[in-house]
Amino acid sequence: MTDPTPAPLRALQQDLRSIAAACAMAVASLATGQAVAQTANDSGTIEVVQGDSFSIIAGRILGSPRQWAQLYNPRLTGLTDPNKILVGQRFELVTEPGGTRYLRLVGAKPVAAAAAPAATATPAPATTAASPKPAAPPVAAAPAQAPAPVPAPAPAPAPAAAPVAAAPAPAAAPAADDTLVIGVLPNIATAALQAQYENLKSWMERTQGTKVRITVPANFKVFFENTMRGDYDLSVAAPHFARVAQTDRGLVPVVMYEPRISALFVGKPDDGINGPADVRGKALGFANPTSLVALYGLQWFRNAGLEPGKDFEIRGARTDMGVGRMLLTGEVSGAIMSNGEFRALPQDEAARLRTVEAFARIPNFIIVANPRLGTARINRLKTQFKAFIADKDEGAAFVKATGITGMVDADDAVLRELDPYVGPTRRAMGITN
Repeated sequence: MTDPTPAPLRALQQDLRSIAAACAMAVASLATGQAVAQTANDSGTIEVVQGDSFSIIAGRILGSPRQWAQLYNPRLTGLTDPNKILVGQRFELVTEPGGTRYLRLVGAKPVAAAAAPAATATPAPATTAASPKPAAPPVAAAPAQAPAPVPAPAPAPAPAAAPVAAAPAPAAAPAADDTLVIGVLPNIATAALQAQYENLKSWMERTQGTKVRITVPANFKVFFENTMRGDYDLSVAAPHFARVAQTDRGLVPVVMYEPRISALFVGKPDDGINGPADVRGKALGFANPTSLVALYGLQWFRNAGLEPGKDFEIRGARTDMGVGRMLLTGEVSGAIMSNGEFRALPQDEAARLRTVEAFARIPNFIIVANPRLGTARINRLKTQFKAFIADKDEGAAFVKATGITGMVDADDAVLRELDPYVGPTRRAMGITN
């Protein structure tokens, strides 16, 4: 029987299958030091299983359970006692400005009433006021409930593939201390993003009296799920993620960045790669295989008569900066990345690469707000973002670091331009009927 799916959608579906395979290969080849990917579940968060303790989970990330205290923050982890965790709880690795890392409780998977707790053991010795960390590695305990000072919202139910009306965002409470929590898509290295958005944080706290926490999650999928679940007050989102969050969860577009993003086809000088046809039979690298730039790139190759996965191989970068090194080592013959991702490459690597062609100009990032903030505050935030980008100190530093030149109203025409990617984005992020 003839497949009724429109040809463009079938093409996008095939792209996503190819990208998924590339991501799987990338994750499989991660070094042992990158244990977050190896210990995370399908959503990218780390789920407590039978026999786990906080120190065991931290040991998988850091290489030794003895180093567990490096990932425990008494104020931000969400546990008053690291000895007390439950099977089904989920943690996210957070990196704060300055490089401080900690595990944060972000939710719990429903567990049957008869399910056993993680373990039962003697609690760690009590701590002194001068030292909030237990003297011995924490062990799993079996409390009736895990005491968490910051309530973690339950995961949102998966929306229908084609919802009739937008479902409201989960009514998760804001941070306990009224801090504005801003989640940022991890499209480049966490340290670089934290440094860039420190300017915004500093400006808002200095001029608006608003306490701000910038959060950069482990990967695209964790960011997407946290946004959809309502963990952030504001999300700095890739445009296709922002559109899905708007249509499926009722998040409110606040501003979009300017200028549009240049989608680049990158190679090495004198490598003989001068256009899409030159990668036939070769491997192509992607900085972020689930990005909108990647989807545009695959369509660009298809328009040139090359079928992804058939005429050329797709390979995802294994680290934030890995695609440049893949090119320089000859692992791939060309790469697709945004101009922002190219700017973020180490200077010595970028100097040894060249832009073969800027093949598309796609919508830039969109900041979306959780509707719990209320219309009045969202409108004030829109005005504040525009004032920040015009600021001659922090705003100018942000512009220099990011290449962003403006924050403007989210245009309905641009949002509608993203609609062909809503269905494929849902599927790529694991949302099913």
